[in-house]
Amino acid sequence: MSRSKTPTFITEIPLKASPSQESILLKRLEAARRVYNACLGEALQRGQAMRRSPAYQAARAMPEQKERSQAFRQARQAAGFGEYALHAYAKQFGLSYLGDHLDSLVVQKVASRAYQAVNAYLLGEKGKPRFKGQNQFDSVEGKTNGSGLRWKENQVIWNIQSGCKLTLEPILPAKDEVTEHGLSSRVKYVRIVRRKLNGRNRFYLQLVGEG
Repeated sequence: MSRSKTPTFITEIPLKASPSQESILLKRLEAARRVYNACLGEALQRGQAMRRSPAYQAARAMPEQKERSQAFRQARQAAGFGEYALHAYAKQFGLSYLGDHLDSLVVQKVASRAYQAVNAYLLGEKGKPRFKGQNQFDSVEGKTNGSGLRWKENQVIWNIQSGCKLTLEPILPAKDEVTEHGLSSRVKYVRIVRRKLNGRNRFYLQLVGEG
């Protein structure tokens, strides 16, 4: 998935969450964890199949040149190892019970996260990614600020196609130039982060802004 070339910065703001809202958020994080683990397992299988394939082995034997890069791309495509291919795989979860807790764009971003973890592992940039256990998936994000999880009129709005609506209010400081700058800038997408402080869940909004 191509990423924006414009500069990006993050504005973090605490969120208010009532007990009922916290319950909804925890269910959505759990649903995202299940999607991530499924996508991670699928990506690992496809990546391993790609590395065993004759096409991949042939690409490795080529000299460092344009044809070698093309051969690697073809080996990836043949094995179905790619970000968009994993998006297609993850589409099924929107049709399952998990679709009652996640919108399609969040599902795509979770799939992208799994793909990027496996891709970095196969490239030797990071160690083998691990599956997430219970309460170990602490953030979700949207893909744009136009639908799904988004920031609108100084609120976080995260409505699901099943009809479950969630609106969260930020805890804005009385006066803070950094926050004011973030709120006045164009928002690319929104992230919700859960942190555990003194045995309690605390939720934060991260506005990924342009500038």
